[in-house]
Amino acid sequence: MSKVSLVTNDKNNIDLILSPIKTKTPLTVDDIYELIESSEYSNLHVNKGNVKNAIAELESVLKPLQENQPGREIKYQVLERRDATISITIAQDNMSASAEISTARGGKHMSAKAILNAAQAANVCKGFSKELLISLAKQAAKEPAGSIVKGEVAQGKLPIDGKNSRIKLLVESAQDRILKPKLLDDGSVDMRDLGDIICVKVGEPLAKKIPFTDGIKGYTVTGEVLEPTPGEDIDMYVGDGTCLSPNNQSILVSTKVGLPRIVKNGLEVDNIYQTNNVDVSTGHVKFEGSVIINGDVCEGMQVSATGDISIGGFVESATLEAGGDITIGTGIIGKKQEVEGCELANISMSVNIKAGGKVFAKYSQYANIESSSLVIENQMMHNIVKVEKTLWVGNEAKANGKLIAGYVSCGESVHAGTIGATAGSMTMITFEDKVKEYLNKIDEIETKIGAESEKCSELKQAANKLSKLPKEKANPELLAKVMSTYQHQAKNMGKLLLDKQSLEETLQTYLSSVYVEATEKLYHGVQVNIAEFNERTRREFGPSRFVYKDRKIHIQPVVTS
Repeated sequence: MSKVSLVTNDKNNIDLILSPIKTKTPLTVDDIYELIESSEYSNLHVNKGNVKNAIAELESVLKPLQENQPGREIKYQVLERRDATISITIAQDNMSASAEISTARGGKHMSAKAILNAAQAANVCKGFSKELLISLAKQAAKEPAGSIVKGEVAQGKLPIDGKNSRIKLLVESAQDRILKPKLLDDGSVDMRDLGDIICVKVGEPLAKKIPFTDGIKGYTVTGEVLEPTPGEDIDMYVGDGTCLSPNNQSILVSTKVGLPRIVKNGLEVDNIYQTNNVDVSTGHVKFEGSVIINGDVCEGMQVSATGDISIGGFVESATLEAGGDITIGTGIIGKKQEVEGCELANISMSVNIKAGGKVFAKYSQYANIESSSLVIENQMMHNIVKVEKTLWVGNEAKANGKLIAGYVSCGESVHAGTIGATAGSMTMITFEDKVKEYLNKIDEIETKIGAESEKCSELKQAANKLSKLPKEKANPELLAKVMSTYQHQAKNMGKLLLDKQSLEETLQTYLSSVYVEATEKLYHGVQVNIAEFNERTRREFGPSRFVYKDRKIHIQPVVTS
């Protein structure tokens, strides 16, 4: 067999040296590959063409020779030392750049500096991480020769939007005090001892406006600056009994002695009426300001305040009305009566509560409650509720309370742990009131459109008659006036049609936004009405949500993490 060897040449690459000897067992391409694979040069790049050429030339040299007769030496460079190569790819959104490294075949490995230079040459100029570059270079050096290693070399940074201006309260409200009863030495709480009354003095700071922020700019890996959306500014509301501090226009201070009451974007300072209980000995309470009751509001009593009403104990078969919030430290108890199957107009609850703001209580049964929003911490049974926004039954962290039977008219959403009861008592939840408001507005516009359409028809007929008059009877000035009025009426009708379309679209958006959610269980006998559509449960469900879609109410499972 011909002799074969691998020899380093002056370029530090490897030559294949063949010394031809004609025998019955000729040298093949596979023999050469086996030799390379078993040699110390197995990680170098193989020039397959030269291997093939060397064997072809060997066969040509051996052809005229006699057996065991040597021929001339053949030499081809078949192995080449190659440095690692790299290509850089920039993501479509320019927020990241990655490298693809073909590892070295006996040549130089790709250094972190070389990766950086390649990325910069590809127009990557921001977001490099020294740690990423070094890690990728080390990984590529460890991988087998000729393998592909991929990794991220630069990351863009998204802008951070600014924060909206907000109002930071510097004093507690009466509601805070009601919900944090006095802690006793033994670790228990005294629900009846609400501590000292929260009373502010003249000049006392009440709230501070925290200014909005502009946000933090971001960037792409190609250096493009990404602008953040700045926060929105709000004006601090300067309510009754307050003013802006002359020393700092961002600070709201009290102008009188009284009870601080939280309002949107600010506070007001109310006059205060405080009593231990409201019963036959105190009589009804009607007060211009806020009322604090340390104990209970007893049966048959009435409490009315223009500000907040804060109660440390129970409300039992009584009437409360507040311009602000109503906070009840324990519960609301009304007299038991049949609610299911009765017309609402014929039901008269012994507890009636109405608030311009929020209502909070631990539990409620057989009460009529009307407010902006309602939070019942533990359980609601057989109540008639009307809330403009949200009904929440549960603690602050999770709606895990029980909503059992009764009637709820809501504006936005209802949240509870369980809704309905095992006995199947009817629980009615409706969003009809808000829908009626939209429909009434649409009806008003349709009435106006009808009137405008009639006027347009009359004016058009008048214009046609005037235009057909003989020349001697024609009145161009009157015709022009009629046409001008007609165009004005037509423009009004066009605007009304657009207003109607806009209201109809707003109504559909509203219908799709409302929902009822039970985070734990939904019993049979729960009916939800959205516009003219309704859906009633006829079996038990796990965590579920009522939603409106495609002119139908659906019950969808709620997936909890």
